[in-house]
Amino acid sequence: MEYDGKPVLPTKNAMDELSDIDLDLYDAVCILNDGFEIRKRSRNVIERCMQTGNKVINVVVVDLGSHYKLIHAGEFTLSRKFKRMMKDGI
Repeated sequence: MEYDGKPVLPTKNAMDELSDIDLDLYDAVCILNDGFEIRKRSRNVIERCMQTGNKVINVVVVDLGSHYKLIHAGEFTLSRKFKRMMKDGI
């Protein structure tokens, strides 16, 4: 699996988090490619999200130069405040 021309290598913890929300590494890379940015992270950290129904799935990767390391995958329910922010264009 590649994102931005570099391979994505998951940590064991990130793979456990993906399996908890019934996703695999392919789905995480799809979120990285097609998702939206939810907040700014430090320079070499990328967080992308995708909305599915009333849930938002987010993945976090760290750019290590030759590859990306998937460090987190999670899911949360949309709040009214977050829906309003998305409607207004964040």
